[in-house]
Amino acid sequence: MSLCQGTYTIYDTDSGRVLAYYAGPNRIGTWDHNHTDNQKWYIKRYPGSSGYAIQNIMNRYKKYLPARMNGPYTIGVDEGDAGIFELEHQFQDFYLIKLIGKTTYLDHPYLELDDKYTPASFSNKGTLKGCFWRFEKISDDSGGTLKRRANNFACSSAPQTRAIFSQSLGSLYVDDAHLHTDMLFNMPRTPFTRDQRIAALEWARMLGASNVPSIHSFDECERRLGVLSTNTNNLGQIE
Repeated sequence: MSLCQGTYTIYDTDSGRVLAYYAGPNRIGTWDHNHTDNQKWYIKRYPGSSGYAIQNIMNRYKKYLPARMNGPYTIGVDEGDAGIFELEHQFQDFYLIKLIGKTTYLDHPYLELDDKYTPASFSNKGTLKGCFWRFEKISDDSGGTLKRRANNFACSSAPQTRAIFSQSLGSLYVDDAHLHTDMLFNMPRTPFTRDQRIAALEWARMLGASNVPSIHSFDECERRLGVLSTNTNNLGQIE
């Protein structure tokens, strides 16, 4: 499912922080959500392409997400140097932000640098832990049309890219849905939030899985495990 152009807030699905533009040092990272313009982004599609550009809406700067990091920092750039991204749909409004034609993803490592700057970074890695973003639409305003890029960035479609990724893992998944469900269950972030658990359980039901537990039974199971672990620890202390 392709993402419609417009203005969005982009959430880090692990911490609930949002993608933000730090105007002073011209950096891009995550920050607690405060609904300011530096935390709102135009999602624009290049004409005749599956590629997107992501631009901050702040009138004075309107910088774009770049194609690479500058040392430990992700620096906002002008349109001509903007990264060209595929937005790979995962579940509901969750997407991966991937450089077109590459296996490089925007992630949120949550490493605080100077001046409380928490960078968003680009990485090539075997698992997609930390690379999931949730797009919440604010309006249909996409901030204008992109200029055609001088370079040719024709690429394969997103489903083909994911199929190649599945093969590279040596997996035998029936389709992408099974791959990403397995990722949700077997490569959880820490902590795995309640909303993420609910999403994973709903996704399993949509796939037709049988005997999918409710979130309430999951909570009860976790509570019992916690009691058992506490009792075990107490016995160890007594001995």
